[in-house]
Amino acid sequence: MSKIFKIVMVLLIIATVCSAVLAVIGFMAKEQEYAKRLVVEDKLSATLKEKRSLEKQLDTAKTAKEEAEAKIAKTEEKLKQLSSQVDAEKQKAQTAVLDLEAKKAELAKLKTDLESEKKEKTSISKKLSDLQTDYDNVKKEVTRLNNEKVNLEKRMTELQEKASINLDKIVVNSPEAGLSSQTKPILQGKVLVVNKEYSFIVTDLGQDKGIQKGVIFDVMDGNTLLGKAEIDKVYDTMSSAAVLPGGRINDMKKGNVIIESR
Repeated sequence: MSKIFKIVMVLLIIATVCSAVLAVIGFMAKEQEYAKRLVVEDKLSATLKEKRSLEKQLDTAKTAKEEAEAKIAKTEEKLKQLSSQVDAEKQKAQTAVLDLEAKKAELAKLKTDLESEKKEKTSISKKLSDLQTDYDNVKKEVTRLNNEKVNLEKRMTELQEKASINLDKIVVNSPEAGLSSQTKPILQGKVLVVNKEYSFIVTDLGQDKGIQKGVIFDVMDGNTLLGKAEIDKVYDTMSSAAVLPGGRINDMKKGNVIIESR
């Protein structure tokens, strides 16, 4: 009896130890699962926080894009208005052949300026941070074009008055007038700027030197003729001239001598 009791006690002790070991293992397993869950929850919380931050940045970027598109639309509208004004001036200019030719040249220049503004507008859409600065530049350019248009109209009026006076002189057949034309000195100046993209040059001859639109110059590099250029716009102390077909615009540079063609 004593022997059986001892065996039973040993078996109970072994069962108790096994139960305790299994309980410890189960507890440790639960602790590990809990720790893993905490890590996963932390990662999930960080991911959600990052997601909210990215969503906020995306909303900010969308708002900036919409504002930029609205500003670009305003710029395009102003360009359309300017184009309408140019077309109106073209219709008015058709009343006289000389005025029409002058306006065609002016419209060609305005078209070039508008193309330049379109390129600038494309650059604005790519650089939203510089949009306001570039838009101000467009407004300044429009103002400059309007001022040039006013100056052109004044110049055309002066040319019409001079043309009327010259016609009167031709009718009188004044010998002094013919002598003055023959003894008129040949204009000579220098190239200040060469624009190869739009094929024109800027000279140091302006209204102060008596230069007029339509005058044709030989562009010289030493004794080498690089081509001819026709004055298309006159300012106080300088003028711009379109390089005529056949001119070697790529060889022209600042400092080249220009001599009036006769």
